[in-house]
Amino acid sequence: MSLRRATRPARHALAYVALRALVGALRLLPLSGALGIGATLGRVIGCFARTDRRRMAAQLQVLDAPPPVGACWADLGRRVVELACADRVLPHVALTAEARALIEATRGPALVATAHLGNWELMAAAFARDGLPFAAVAARPRGGPLHAWLARARARLGVTTLAPGGGARAALAHLRAGRHVALFVDQATGERGRAVPFFGRPAPTPATFERLLVASGATPLFAWTARQADGDHAVHLEPVPPGAPPLDWLTARVEALVRAHPTQWIWLHDRWRADPVPR
Repeated sequence: MSLRRATRPARHALAYVALRALVGALRLLPLSGALGIGATLGRVIGCFARTDRRRMAAQLQVLDAPPPVGACWADLGRRVVELACADRVLPHVALTAEARALIEATRGPALVATAHLGNWELMAAAFARDGLPFAAVAARPRGGPLHAWLARARARLGVTTLAPGGGARAALAHLRAGRHVALFVDQATGERGRAVPFFGRPAPTPATFERLLVASGATPLFAWTARQADGDHAVHLEPVPPGAPPLDWLTARVEALVRAHPTQWIWLHDRWRADPVPR
């Protein structure tokens, strides 16, 4: 057994203690100050995470005017603090009037596509609070105290998670029972799918959304959020138009949003990493 693996439990425990201490200290500060510290910590971590920093810098080159890598790390730091201070941030997370109207007009189960843009954890909490609670197909936190903290934070926000793999079957059961399901469509997960153009390059995209849509007959929607200039979060909900393949439309929509809010997307993920598994 390697030294790194042998010391993992101790390192995770120390990281958890440090996180709890940091969260406790941040909660004593004004929210603006806590978010500022989060941004600074994000930048500092980015300086040491060399592999992730190189990947992020390389992928940012798909943009015509890429933002500084440090700005992306700073936004990651803000998001962590927002989650830690969710009770104070949630009043600043609001569904748009169009989103509320669409929720009221939706009949039956909805299949909601979304992206790793903005603070998606708080977006899910806002939907649960305002009338569209859904189970999200997303990676469950792995073992260890840090991931346990994340799981508890999600539970407090009313966010239900279905793990990938068996998550598709569980999602279909939810939809057939008349409940709502959400899943991400902007990452290469290794699941069965196809290549969809993203920033002019073929990107492996899971076909889970399209398969669930056909199997369930649910209403297809697209949800996204972004932090505004004043620090508030606007939560949007849009219908997925009929006609074009849903994944093509969704991927193009995500690309447009990433161009509009480049520092708020997860550039750490290797979006173009491998060929998709054919359907």
